[in-house]
Amino acid sequence: MERWPRSLDSGRFARVDSKGGVRNGGALARRAQRAMVMVPPATASRHFSQPAPALPEPRRRSFGTWVIIGIPVLLALVFAWPFASNLLRTESVGRSAVSISRVSLEADPLGSRIDLVLVDRVGQDTTVAGGMNIKLREPDGTVWQTTRGVTPADFMPIQAGALLSGRVGYSVVIPTTDWLRSPRRGGSATVSVSVVPTDGLAFSTVAEERFP
Repeated sequence: MERWPRSLDSGRFARVDSKGGVRNGGALARRAQRAMVMVPPATASRHFSQPAPALPEPRRRSFGTWVIIGIPVLLALVFAWPFASNLLRTESVGRSAVSISRVSLEADPLGSRIDLVLVDRVGQDTTVAGGMNIKLREPDGTVWQTTRGVTPADFMPIQAGALLSGRVGYSVVIPTTDWLRSPRRGGSATVSVSVVPTDGLAFSTVAEERFP
């Protein structure tokens, strides 16, 4: 005769044979435990995302607005341009050579040398681009002269030991062989220099020097 005692583990009946053994008790208990596991229904909350508020579109300026803005700006530029151009012109003209500051006649290993320095409107040493004529009249009246084109690159610091040493100027050497006869040394000589700038007015000077 089979009995159906209550299983202590599972709370359900297990089949017991006549010898008091429980058949498949462990398997039945495990099945009962799995059957008793209650899975609560998923309560996933639904989140409804709200759309971001739309940004207002930038307002486009009309053609009339641009005209109203542009006219004052244009008028300001028209009135400011003469002052700006004068400043730029003054800066460029201020560095232009306007006169010859000094001229010197000195002895040179090859003969004699003429040094000259040009200055701008404020008296600063400067350079020039254009034509230059240099004339030397020796004490007995013989004249040596040359005409040449010059550029700012031809102006360099005058050599040490010269009367104009340290200043930026132009130098020209007159070889002894250029004279038909040797000039009388120690007498009064005349040096004439004329400069014709490419972008300015011509200027010149005459200096009395002692022939070295």
